[in-house]
Amino acid sequence: MGFISNVTGALADSINSELNDQYLESFRTDSLGQETLVKRAYRQNARGFNQGSSDIITAGSKVLVPAGTYALMIDNGQIVDSVSEPGMYTWENSSSKSVLSGGVKSVMADAFDRFRFAGEITKSQKIYFVNAFEIMNQTCDEYLNVPYPDPVYGNLYFKFRIMFSFRIVDPVRFFKCTGKDTSVSSFMGTSYRPKMPFLEVLDHMEEVLNICGTRDKVPFPQLLSNKSKLKDAVNEAVSKLWLEKRGMVVESIALTDLTLDEASRSRVEQFDSAKIFADDPDALKALVALGFTEAMKSAASNPAGAVGGFAGLGMAGTVSGNMQNGNPAIGVQNVTGPETCPFCGTPLPLQRVLEYCPACNADIRSYYS
Repeated sequence: MGFISNVTGALADSINSELNDQYLESFRTDSLGQETLVKRAYRQNARGFNQGSSDIITAGSKVLVPAGTYALMIDNGQIVDSVSEPGMYTWENSSSKSVLSGGVKSVMADAFDRFRFAGEITKSQKIYFVNAFEIMNQTCDEYLNVPYPDPVYGNLYFKFRIMFSFRIVDPVRFFKCTGKDTSVSSFMGTSYRPKMPFLEVLDHMEEVLNICGTRDKVPFPQLLSNKSKLKDAVNEAVSKLWLEKRGMVVESIALTDLTLDEASRSRVEQFDSAKIFADDPDALKALVALGFTEAMKSAASNPAGAVGGFAGLGMAGTVSGNMQNGNPAIGVQNVTGPETCPFCGTPLPLQRVLEYCPACNADIRSYYS
């Protein structure tokens, strides 16, 4: 009789366990905010019911989906449904029927199934909430050194840090990548120790800047303000890894603490100065006059004698005067030289000898023949 008693007790326990799972349940969560990406839903019942298994959700149970949240329904390991709009939803297609909604036959079959497995539950049903908000302020303390193929200034070299935000747009694909409760820091890492998804953005920044400079022709001065081009380039470079594998995209990005190296800064300054003088003849005349004034000061302090210095200055003044008056300089009619400054591109007068570019002050004497 002891064996029969044990069997009867195990069967009774299985039936009681099954019956404890029959109460209809409600599931909800608070806002996931900026710290949580995936969170499992747990049952809420103020009266203390639903004390059965946490892996059983009976048909007819309610799921409250808050704004900024996706909900995934998982039955026996398969994602059977997903919700992207806020509201109250009913779990209808559960493999566990409720005796309260007429599923007596299914309940008794499940109870006997538990008895055959020594009272263990043979089903698993879960609800997970996935964050749909834009996750802000993803930063890294590491500086990047990446060349930028500027369409105007040529290759520029600078260092910078990045700050970006991202958003999950495909919750099913993202959950398949994580499969459990997930925080932002456990997935993306920290600013000191970024993890794989963040490192993928860092690794693709050279490709991103090549797209902006070579294809989109974004000049360096407009790079920081042209966020849309920068974002499109980031998503183009990272989308295969992020969207196809993880169901997420970069929502916005910014370059911070950007610093040009000395050679790149000098090139930018020279080009900008040259462009100002090329577009404004009066500014160019003022520059020539300023250079002549500085030359007079230098001649006055010439260690070889002020007279010799001023004699050379007078010859230079004659040539300069002829240049400004549109007349060819004496004795140099047959001299050929560059049409533009080899260093900054400023147009130069033809058949006239210049020692220095009037815009960037570069030595161009060797370019005359």
